[in-house]
Amino acid sequence: MSLWARSGLWLLLFLAVIILVHEGGHWFFARRSGMRPTEFFWGFGPEIIGMDLNGCRYGVKAVFLGGYVKLWGMTPTSDLPVGIEESVTYRSASHAGRLSTILAGPFTNLVTAVIAFTVANALESGQIVWSSGFLDMWSVVVGTGDALWTWATSVTAYVGAVFDTTGGTEVPVRFLSPVAQAEISGWAVDNGIVMSLRWFAILSTAIGTVNLLPLPPLDGAHAAVAVAEKFRQVVQRDTSVTVNVARLEFLAYLTIAALVVLSVGALVLDIRLGTGV
Repeated sequence: MSLWARSGLWLLLFLAVIILVHEGGHWFFARRSGMRPTEFFWGFGPEIIGMDLNGCRYGVKAVFLGGYVKLWGMTPTSDLPVGIEESVTYRSASHAGRLSTILAGPFTNLVTAVIAFTVANALESGQIVWSSGFLDMWSVVVGTGDALWTWATSVTAYVGAVFDTTGGTEVPVRFLSPVAQAEISGWAVDNGIVMSLRWFAILSTAIGTVNLLPLPPLDGAHAAVAVAEKFRQVVQRDTSVTVNVARLEFLAYLTIAALVVLSVGALVLDIRLGTGV
């Protein structure tokens, strides 16, 4: 097995744990809030393997680019399939239930990162200090936020750096493509459990932070809609007022396009400049 293939498998393993924890948070709080999840999958596209258990299908799909928990009634007007009652849909849950279900995914990623950082620090120092794990996680949150802001406010310079084959254009911010992430994953594993835990925690924190952005189709957008809907109901004194997230579909396409541009640009820069590992 080639070095890159081995590193790629380590990255997939790290991401698999992060994704399962993320989606598990959604699933757990959905069930607690009275919703009925009908699917829990790692990956998208054609199903590789799956099983039905208590009305929900669990499994793995062919394209390992994330995962999902299927909840019906994500918009106020969406139709329901036969066998799904209105009482177990997302839209029928309380605002607190919806908010906890949506935020559970990214927050479980952040909590997992705190645990991983704390264990790594404990293995080095011989002492378990949870505050150290939290501070390490928070520094990654701040760094991720700063990097995203820099990219958003200097996207022209970033694109220019991507297309400048001479390398003369200064890169305003560097993100890591899957190729670079795989290389670092292999390097982290080769350097022991402490480095592996730190790298896993960094990935988990970054994924959790990005998902909190109030941009559809990310979790932060669904959370913002739930808060906005509750606010309007209180102000207008009308519990029938709804905010339809489907109206944000165009913004969702823009977000996806931005993520694609970011990913392609990161790949080009990683190939041209290397990762430094």
